[in-house]
Amino acid sequence: MKICFAVRALPVHRLGGLEFHALDLADNLAKRGHGVTVFTSRHPAGLEAEELPSGVRIQYLSCGTPGDYTRSFYSQLGREIAAFETREAPDVIHSHEFAGLFLQARRARLYCSIHGTMFSEVPLSRKYIPHLSLTDKVRSIWRYKSRILLNPAFRRMLIRANRLVVDSNYTKAELTLIKPDLAPKTSKVTLGVDQSRYSCKPRSPINITAPLTLIHLGRIQEMKGLPDVLAAACTLRDRGVKFRIIIGGTGDYLETLRRKVASSGLQSHVDLRGRIPADAVSDFLAEGDLFLFPDRTQPAFGLVAVEAMLHGLPIIGTRCGAIPETVTEDVGWLYNAWDAPGLATLIQGIAADHSTLAAKAAAAREKSKWYNAQRMASDMEAVYNS
Repeated sequence: MKICFAVRALPVHRLGGLEFHALDLADNLAKRGHGVTVFTSRHPAGLEAEELPSGVRIQYLSCGTPGDYTRSFYSQLGREIAAFETREAPDVIHSHEFAGLFLQARRARLYCSIHGTMFSEVPLSRKYIPHLSLTDKVRSIWRYKSRILLNPAFRRMLIRANRLVVDSNYTKAELTLIKPDLAPKTSKVTLGVDQSRYSCKPRSPINITAPLTLIHLGRIQEMKGLPDVLAAACTLRDRGVKFRIIIGGTGDYLETLRRKVASSGLQSHVDLRGRIPADAVSDFLAEGDLFLFPDRTQPAFGLVAVEAMLHGLPIIGTRCGAIPETVTEDVGWLYNAWDAPGLATLIQGIAADHSTLAAKAAAAREKSKWYNAQRMASDMEAVYNS
């Protein structure tokens, strides 16, 4: 089968979940014998094309900002894929996220992987925006105005696609809220990762005399629930709980977070590490006893939870979006977003129950084996053939 991918960015542009997902899927489809060509945004160093050992061909656009959706990205992507379809007659054109907003497939079947709606993971989500003040609502509308303007194109893409592919039951339900008759052409393919990318060493037994160590890794943004983490940390400190929180990542909230840690006197409890290179992620996660996933938005999946489980980390997550589909009772705990007192009480209970923590750590490691890229590619192949 000839498969053409359209995706905004790959790990060469940024080290995000979507970027690794697209690359892992393309790579493993090629290993299953398919011809895969990926069209993506301009290479940061100006590279025009490359071929991976698996045979995946990557074509970089020549204009626009590397890794971003721009007008030139959409216009050149449309031209390049139209020419590719004429020249090589692919069986499938597969768009990821919003890359296919303006794509038209002439003879190939158009598949669109929907990693959340336009508003799932920003403050404009229907479950997030009621928490904002009027001023913050106006700021969010202005900041994400491009998503509002592009939402009609997103809806047209949903209708135009031959098949929609979602990561979770949550996203499928969100699509049916947009247009109920999308359900019959929507298939779920749960994400998986290339597990060889991680050096997951056997975990040492939990040290019951050491402080409980909570790890968070991701974009440092207010909407990711980090204010709740700091508020919970203040409560835990005041209650005399032995703990530390290590936070990795960069983002527009990082400097604000640093100031809040200092003004709250949490320097001995909260360690802000900044950017964690891809080759250091495993060592970073190995420092923790459990993983914090405090997101206030509505994640379409949450690939970081799979990464945590691969490293034997149970997860504390919010009941937002698709998080409860991955963070089940056997591998973690759930709490309501925005509820810092509830988070503090939950962490305090975990700190006093090391046997449950150890059991969930073992279950997380075992469960993670299913979330592999080979299984994901096999499931996607079945969708292509359906």
